[in-house]
Amino acid sequence: MGIAVDTFEPEWDDLSATRARIVRLCARLTGDAHAAEDLAQETLLVAFRQERTLRDPAKRAQWLSGIARNLCLHWRRAKGRERTRLAQAPSSEDSASPDDDWLADDVDLETELEKSELLDLLDRAMALLPPETRDVLVERYVRETPHADVAARLGLSEDAVKKRVERGKLALQRIFTTELRDEARAYGLISPRTEDWQQTRIWCPGCGKHHLEGRFRPEEGELYLRCPGCSPRWWNYLGARLGDRLKGTRTYKPAISRALAFIHEVYRVRPVDGVVLCPGCQEWLPIRRATSPGSCPERVYLACPRCDTEDRETWHSLTWSLPEARRFWQENPRMRFLPERGIEVGGRPAVLTGFESLTGSARIEVVSLRDTCTVLSINGVAQSAPRR
Repeated sequence: MGIAVDTFEPEWDDLSATRARIVRLCARLTGDAHAAEDLAQETLLVAFRQERTLRDPAKRAQWLSGIARNLCLHWRRAKGRERTRLAQAPSSEDSASPDDDWLADDVDLETELEKSELLDLLDRAMALLPPETRDVLVERYVRETPHADVAARLGLSEDAVKKRVERGKLALQRIFTTELRDEARAYGLISPRTEDWQQTRIWCPGCGKHHLEGRFRPEEGELYLRCPGCSPRWWNYLGARLGDRLKGTRTYKPAISRALAFIHEVYRVRPVDGVVLCPGCQEWLPIRRATSPGSCPERVYLACPRCDTEDRETWHSLTWSLPEARRFWQENPRMRFLPERGIEVGGRPAVLTGFESLTGSARIEVVSLRDTCTVLSINGVAQSAPRR
C-alpha cells in the first residue's frame, strides 16, 4: 500500500555558489585543487543522501562544511597511508617525506577504501531504481541541471519534476533501509531514527501469524508497516505519507484507520465508472491496473501526468479500506486476507476478496468490478453505485 500526498524538496538557495564554496574549503584543507573538485562533489552527494538528518535549515552551510571536513580528513589519511607504503618500498632513489610524521598511525584499510566504497554503494542503490527515476536524480544532483531544464527535456512541469525527484529520494531511502541496510548503517547514511522499526501489537492481516513492525511519525505525516514473516525486505506492507491527516494520532491503530479511510475515499467514494479525482490536482484520472514483477500481487494505481501524483494499492488494501472490513477487523483483530479470485458478474470481470478470522468462523467477502473497483456486494448485500 503506498500513499503520497505531500512533497519534500530541500531548499538549496544557489547550488553553484554552494559548490564553489565547498571546493574552496576542500582545496584549503587538502592543498590539492584536483582532489578538491572530487571531494566537493562527494560532499554534495552525501548531503543529498542525508538531507533529512538536517534539523535546522538555517545551519545548512555549517552542516555542509562539517561533511566536507570529514571527507577531507579521510582523504588526507588515505593519502598518508599511500605515502607510507611508497616510503617503505625498497628503492635507492626514494627518500622519506617530512610529512610522514602525521601519516595516520591509526588509519586502516577501511578508511582508504571508504570513498570508493561509498560511491559504489550509491551506484548499487541507483541501479535498483526505475530508469526514469534514476535519470531525474542524476540530472538534478550529479549534473546539477536546474528543475526547469529537466522539465523541458522531459515535457513535464517543474512541479512534476520536483515530485519525481522527491519520489526518487524516498525510493533511495527505502533501499538504504532495506536491501542495503547493513552497508548504509556502517557508513552512517541512515540515522537510528530513520532505521528504527518497532514491533506493534497489531496482527498482520496478510498472514495472521506475526505482529506488524512499524515506523510512525505523525508530525511528518508518515506511517510505514511491514510483516517480519510475509513482507519481502524491499516491500513495506503499508507506506503512507498523509501530511496533516495523521496529526493528532498517537498510536498505530488510529493512524492505520485514517490511511484506510483515505484509500476508501480515493478509490471507492469519489470514482465514477473507473474515473477518479486526482488527490493532488483534483483532475479526473482513469484507474489503472498492473502486475509488478516478482512476488507482488496485481496493483491498482493512479498516475497523474499533470501534477505527477502517483498511488498504488493492492486488492488487499482496497478491501481492508472498506468501512465494513474495518469493522470486521475491529471485531476480529487476528484475521487473514483471502487471496483474490477472478469471477464474472453479469458478463463483466470481477474480483472476489475478503478476510477470515483466525480465532473463529467469521468471514467477510467482497465482490468488486475489476475494471472500475466498484463494490457490487459485501457478504451478498448489494451496494448502491457511487454518483458524481
